[in-house]
Amino acid sequence: MKGLAGVFGAIFNVIYLVVGVNLLLAVTCAPVWVLALFVPLKNSWLWLALSGILLAPALAGAYAVFRGYRVDESITIFKTFLTTWATSWPRVWRPGLCLVAGALIVGLDVYVMWRWGMLMAALPVAILLVAVALATACVAWVGFAARPDLGWWDVVKGSAVLAVRQPGWSLLTLIMLGIGAAAAWVQPIIGLGLVVTPVLYVVWSNSRQIFAKFLPASELADQEAKP
Repeated sequence: MKGLAGVFGAIFNVIYLVVGVNLLLAVTCAPVWVLALFVPLKNSWLWLALSGILLAPALAGAYAVFRGYRVDESITIFKTFLTTWATSWPRVWRPGLCLVAGALIVGLDVYVMWRWGMLMAALPVAILLVAVALATACVAWVGFAARPDLGWWDVVKGSAVLAVRQPGWSLLTLIMLGIGAAAAWVQPIIGLGLVVTPVLYVVWSNSRQIFAKFLPASELADQEAKP
């Protein structure tokens, strides 16, 4: 009976985790979702990109919740998320702004190349740059949550090197991001309401494997015990 109760308890915790993180992401990133759902992309892409900076502390909050659940089996979702979200701004707004600026620059370059009839020459480079930037960002946000003692630029540099050196984990992360983006594009309500947290959890887990070299000793031991 105890085993059955434990199974139901674990299922409840997972459901609570998914619903709670989805709700917090929706609230803290409301302008992003409103623009994505109700305004045509061609009319709102600039504002959508700028409001995407809101995703930086929200992603840090979600990662902190995942870390607490994985390491300590903690389900203090709202306190952990909101505390991290409120305190992470000084560390994440710069890399978040850099990521948005980089995406805008790459997009502008692709548009210019398309206008010049050189799209096929620019597209592979653009895809590579975006892939490396996304993989680096996902790993860096693990670092922001797990290593507050490191400077943000040190975390970003280390994450970029580790993401490139471990292409298998980085590729899996990009695939999961693609699945999440496709789900949100085809069915926005389902994608943003149900799929986003499971996708982010897998992305966080992959990125944590990449960042393992810089994890605290206790957390690294936990990771080795629970592959």
